Order: sequence, then structure tokens, then C-alpha cells
Amino acid sequence: MFKVFRITPQNKLNNIKFILSILCCFIVYASFFFTFARYKFNEYVYNVSLIDVLVSKGFNVNNTIVYVPIFMRIIILLNLIFLSLGLLMIIFEKYKNASLLLILSSLFPIIILSSSNLVHNNAAISNINNFSVSYYMPIFLNLIFSIIASIFSKWMLGGEALGESIFKIFSFVSIGAVIIISLYILISGIPAIYHVGLFNFLFKPEWSPKDNEFGILYLILSSIVATICSVILGVPIGILTAVFLSESKENFFTKAVRSCVQLLAGIPSVVYGFFGMLVIVPLIRNLFYGYTIGDSLLAVIIILSIMILPTIVSVSENSLRTVPQSYKEASLALGATSTKTIFKVIIPAAKSGLLSSVILGVGRAIGETMAIIMVAGNVVNMPKFLSPVRLLTTGIVLEMSYSSGLHRQVLFAIGLILFIFIMIVNLTFLHISKKGDTLDEK
Repeated sequence: MFKVFRITPQNKLNNIKFILSILCCFIVYASFFFTFARYKFNEYVYNVSLIDVLVSKGFNVNNTIVYVPIFMRIIILLNLIFLSLGLLMIIFEKYKNASLLLILSSLFPIIILSSSNLVHNNAAISNINNFSVSYYMPIFLNLIFSIIASIFSKWMLGGEALGESIFKIFSFVSIGAVIIISLYILISGIPAIYHVGLFNFLFKPEWSPKDNEFGILYLILSSIVATICSVILGVPIGILTAVFLSESKENFFTKAVRSCVQLLAGIPSVVYGFFGMLVIVPLIRNLFYGYTIGDSLLAVIIILSIMILPTIVSVSENSLRTVPQSYKEASLALGATSTKTIFKVIIPAAKSGLLSSVILGVGRAIGETMAIIMVAGNVVNMPKFLSPVRLLTTGIVLEMSYSSGLHRQVLFAIGLILFIFIMIVNLTFLHISKKGDTLDEK
């Protein structure tokens, strides 16, 4: 039978830990309920109860209808459920389960803070940036004391378990960041796609916010062409440079090449943009005089292929250096030349690391913005090498400062498409890598 409301730890320190963990849970409850009571919105004080937020689709506040998104109601309800279950696990002395539930409970305030709206209203209440400090403080208290309660409950199992849990928490930070960013992009982008229509949004070429035309077909095609061409141009150069650095003896020339690669990695994007605008664009204009103004897809490809080189070279070199020296010695002993050993033995042995460098290079090419703005021409056109183009990233940056309403939501939807695009690329390379490993095993 459960030992409800009994403090069973044998020493006084454990009794204190138990009491503090319970107290932290009640502080979280207090901050949670206070979050939905009497907030200042645009210099007016409205009474919003927790029941209104959870149950009502919309409620009237001073003749203004306030709508609560379904997703936010689910998040708030899950926060309450996990917090309550964590408290019960502490009372029933299931400290390991309690720690896990309280950590999960602490994720929900982060999701709430990362969402664009807790309570969405098209009129007076529009964005959490307009909320007062009394809005943020309870959510931060919810987050902080959930984590503290989790630490105390884990500490009940001993110092070793506490240390292990702390290491796990920090190891999950990157995973949590990905989840939060994904949720934020989904919440912000899906309503616009639903309003415009998925087919119209993805496959219509017309982009005219004034006329409520939001087709991003040309933006998608321009991004795909620019990324593929820059990778085709940059990857061979980067990998061959990495082979040279890893297989050549250390001398003045190899040190100079490595220093130049490291310098390329440290150059800001805007400097690449200046270089493209002052050197590459005029060069293209002079070479193809009468056919282009210089700002073109070709300029974008050249700049991107240069920008991805440091990433590809550094990751590829490290991967090539991890190949066991015995592989090379065995190949040379069988009579293979050094060149054949590199291409037939060393590079295939390091292919997983080389694929990782390509993935990182593709991510850099897809996500680059500032340098592209300065050389692309920023016109929504069908992608042609000598014509100005606009990519997905530049489309977001150029119009975000003055956008509003549906136009702003559509820009978030472009970010969602860009996010999906990067995920597809990563999953494709991962599949290719696993397929190659399977063939090697056979």
C-alpha cells in the first residue's frame, strides 16, 4: 500500500529534500494559476481565469473576443498533468519517476514562451511582447521550480543518481532546442499555409503581398538550383583540398593552405557579400555584357561555393586523418600507387565523415542570407543563371521588417518550408550513408 504523506527517508537531510521538493511543486502550482489571473494588456487589466483558458474557445473581455488556440490549451493542460503526476510520485516515494515527470513539466513553459501567442486576439491582445513583467515572471517561476523540484527528487536517490541526471539534462538541451524550434515554426507557419492553400503556396509562381498572392514556387526552385550547383562546385574542391592537407607532409605550403581555410571560416557573411558585390558581380556583368546586370543566380552559386569550403575542408580533413594507417600501408604493400590508395581505400573508408561534411556544407548553403542578398538581385524570377533571383532565406529577411497580418504569417510559413527542406536533405544523406554501410558489410 502507498505510504501517502509519510516522510520515510531516515536522515534529516533527506527529510529536508523531500519537503523542499514538495514545496517547489506547490510554488509551481501557484505561479501556474497566477499566470492566468489579471494581466495587463495594453494598459487595461483583464480578468482571465484558468478555466476560461482551458475550456472556452473564446471569451469576451471588455467587448473584445479573446481566442485561445487549441494547441496552447493542450500545452497548458499537459503542463498541469505532468506537474500533478510528478507531485504524486514524490508523495508515493517514486523519486526516479517524479524527476522525469517534473523535467517533462519544465519543458512546457519553454514551449509557451517560444510560441508567438499564449492568448491570441486580432485586436487588442496581439503578442506576448506587449505583456508586462507580471506575465513573464510566473512562467519563469514555473520553469525554474519544476527543475529544482526534479533535482531534489532525484537527489533523494543519492548523489550519484543526481550527478547522472544533471549530465543527462544537459545532454538533452540540444534535443530540446530542436523540438522547441520545430514547434515554434509549425505553430507560426501552418495557419498561413492553411489560409493560402498548400497547392497555391507551393506551386504558384506569383508573389505579390499587396494582391494577397503568396506563391513561392520560384523561391523554392531558386534555392534548390543554387544549393545543388554550389555543392557540385564546392564539394570536389573541398574534399580534394582536405586530401592534400591530410596526406601531404607538414611544410610551409600546407600550413599556409590550412591557415587560409581557417581564415575563410572566420570571415563574416557580409564581407563575402561585399566581395561578391564589388568583384564577382562586375566580373559577370563584363563577361556576359548585354545579357545580365551581374546580380544573378550565377553570382549566388559562386559565393555559396566559396562559403561552404571551410566547413567541407575542415570536417573532411579530420575524417580522413581518422582512417587507420594500416589501411594505407596494406594498399601500398599490395602494389597500389599513392593516388589509387587515396581514391580506392582512404576516401571510401572515410565516407561517413565526408558525407557529414557535405551535409554541413549543404546546410550552410541553404541557410545563408546576408551575402546572398547583396549579389542575387532579389527579384522573384524563374531561376536562370544570368537572371536576378530571390531565395527562400532572402525572401524572409527582405520583407519581415514591414510585414504584418497574413503577409507576416506567410514569411513564417516560408521558414517552415525551409526547415522541411533541410530535414529532407539530412534524411536523404543519412539514408545514402546507411545504404553504403550495408553494401560494405555484404
